[in-house]
Order: sequence, then C-alpha cells, then structure tokens
Amino acid sequence: MKTIQIDDLPGCRPYLNERSIRVRQSQSGMRLIDFLLEYHPPTPRQQWLDWIEAGDITLDSQTLSIDHRMRIGGRYVHAMRDFVEPRVNATIRIIADDESLLVVDKPAPLPVHPSGRFNRNTLTKLLEGAYPNVKLRIAHRLDANTTGVVVFTKSSEAAAIVQPQFEQRRVKKTYLVRVHGHVPWESHHCDLPIGHARSAGPTTDAGTGGARTIDKQGSPAETHFQCLQRNDDGTSLLTAIPVTGRTNQIRVHAAAIGHAVLGDPFYPRQTTAENDQSAIIQTLDIDQPPMCLHAWRLKFKHPQTEQETAYESPPPPWAQPTTFAP
Repeated sequence: MKTIQIDDLPGCRPYLNERSIRVRQSQSGMRLIDFLLEYHPPTPRQQWLDWIEAGDITLDSQTLSIDHRMRIGGRYVHAMRDFVEPRVNATIRIIADDESLLVVDKPAPLPVHPSGRFNRNTLTKLLEGAYPNVKLRIAHRLDANTTGVVVFTKSSEAAAIVQPQFEQRRVKKTYLVRVHGHVPWESHHCDLPIGHARSAGPTTDAGTGGARTIDKQGSPAETHFQCLQRNDDGTSLLTAIPVTGRTNQIRVHAAAIGHAVLGDPFYPRQTTAENDQSAIIQTLDIDQPPMCLHAWRLKFKHPQTEQETAYESPPPPWAQPTTFAP
C-alpha cells in the first residue's frame, strides 16, 4: 500500500488565516453574535466577542459591532492572525488510485475539511499538495478522530455516479467500534432520532459545543450494531452499520444506548436534550489515545466498471484483527 507522509505540515507555520463566512437567507437579520454562535457552535461566546472587539470580523473590509444585522450579499471575513494549527497525523495510505477514484486510508487525528482550528492541516488540503494536477472531489466525510476509508472522485463524470450512491444510501458501510462496557446483546438495532447541534451558551465554555442530541423531533437515524467480542478490560468490540448518515450518528447512538465509543472526547455518556455535555473537545491532540471508531469497509458501484467494488482499511491495533471473520 502506497503511503503519503507529510512531515512539514503547512498549517504549523504562522500565517494570516482569512476565512469567508457564508450567510444563508434564513439567517438574514440576525445579530452578529447570535449568527456566529449558530455558525460555529463549538466556539465559546467570549472568543467571538474578543474577535469582534479586535476588528477581526469584517464585512467588505469594514469592522463590525456585536449588534450588526447580518445580510445577504457582501463578503464577510473572519481574520485569524499569526494562526498556527494543531499538529495532525499526516501518514495517509493509498488504498486505490485509478483514473476516476482515489481511495485513502485516513489516519487520526486529521480533519477532512477546513473547519474550526484546522485549515491547511486537513485531508483535502494535504491531498491537494500531493495531487496538484488533479481536482479531487470528496464523496463523503469522516470525523477528524475517525480512521479508515475515504473516497475521492477525480472527475465530474465520476462524481455524478459515485456521489448519488452516498446520498441515496446505496453504499454499504461497515465500521469497527470499541465501546465502554459489555453489551448485553449479540445484535442491536438503534433507531433513535437525532436532533441538530445546539449552540454554545453564554455561561459555559461552549455549552454542548455543537453536540448532537437524541430528540423525538429530530431526523430519523438507524444503526445496526453487532457484537464481535467482549474484552477482559470491560470493553466490547462491535461492528456498526449506519443505515442513515446523520452527523456523528454512530457515536451519538452508541452513547445513547449506554455504551459510548472508547476514547470519544465529545459523547462520553448518554446524549439527550435534557443532558448537557461537559466534554467540549472535538478533535483530539496527536499524542492522546485514539477514538476507537474505524471506517472498515465500503462497497459501491465503480464509476468505470459499473461493478460493485469493495474497499477495506486494515483494522487498527485496538481492534484485534484475529477476531474478524473474512
């Protein structure tokens, strides 16, 4: 398996990080501070206030006040000066590389897209440097702390065939997950609906920090869990097959049924609308223990051959590969 190893991380050199902020029609008229809390819930309110006071939030290069009313049109920018991003794991293994697809084995911690503290130290940006003459289009995403199979398409034609398969839930996905506790079942179907992320609150570091919650009024979500092994350390090794594709779905469902993912910094216990999250870290530091969630297998129709093709990432050390049937 070919490996891309990037030691000189581009985001670890100080730079001016200017990020455009998009305003949706539904957000027009909101106060600036309320908009920003909705725009990126994990960021604490006081941090946004400090940036506003320093003149780092602008509209067409003009500084704004806390009571500015958002509007459609114009260029909103958040300027972060002398910005240095956290280090990430930049050992990216190539699972498949052909005319239409690039399939990689994503390490962790490594965000897929620019967001929050990460811009240049992300999978998409690092691959842009490794494949400068190819326009890579991401077909789906994984959390920064999740390892495993990630698919990129290399042309609009390939994207038109692959992307709908993800959107229409025709891709067969299997994850490996290690959870707290010995599960009392061999298989379990979780269909608890998942609500939207809640914004940071004014009296805590980040409130729920953008955590998803179990909510009767939320979006339908289904995950199939299967127990592979109960370990002597009080953990269980499972497979997880997400039928739907809600944000953080496996992590939210695992926590909600009382068996949170081992190493998950964000969903350490049951997540309900009445239960605030005390953990606000989203992306682990590179020297912290891993979050035990791995995108093990993906299977979908290849855009050239039109044959169902499976892609697999080797199980990580915490997953004890000898326990798995072929």
